[in-house]
Amino acid sequence: MARNVGIERDEVFETANRLEAEGKEVTALAMLAALGRGSLTTIYKYLDAWKHAKPVKTPSVQTEPPDQVKSAFATAWRVAAEEAARETMVMREKAAEEVSAALKQFQGALEAIAKLEADREADAEVLEGLQKITAGQKAEIAKLETEVATEHARAEELRDQLKAQQSDRDVAMKEAAEYKGRAETLKTQNEALLSKIGSADKQEKKR
Repeated sequence: MARNVGIERDEVFETANRLEAEGKEVTALAMLAALGRGSLTTIYKYLDAWKHAKPVKTPSVQTEPPDQVKSAFATAWRVAAEEAARETMVMREKAAEEVSAALKQFQGALEAIAKLEADREADAEVLEGLQKITAGQKAEIAKLETEVATEHARAEELRDQLKAQQSDRDVAMKEAAEYKGRAETLKTQNEALLSKIGSADKQEKKR
């Protein structure tokens, strides 16, 4: 790859003078385009040196202006001063209006902030009230849950007692059935015995 040829200080000065003479703006990019090579860093360095090396043109002025010029300058100065005073007054009035508007906006912002803070405090009070209500409801729910658990335990106890009573009833009914059977047997035996006794009495009477 071919190596770029560096640019020299005199070359930059010459190109800058040419661009200035042509009425073109002397900038680093314009210099880079005119030179066709080089780095912006080098161009900036030499261009800054060219600007400092340029002679300062001081226009020749008369030491004492003519009376007409003085009069015209005084009139122009007075008109300019009056115009400047009017513009200053307008600017002051405009600035005062802007300050007043800014103060109104600031006051409105303060009122809005105060309202937001009041709403926040009201919301905090409502939230605190809701939290208290929620806590009371939770306590009531816990109480009801305890009562339900107690009633459930009592129901289980009653169910166990009922099962025990049903079992006792079944045993009692079974025993009653056995007693009834035994009573029927005894009754039958008693009737048979009474029948025998009656027969024996009849036979005894016949004798």
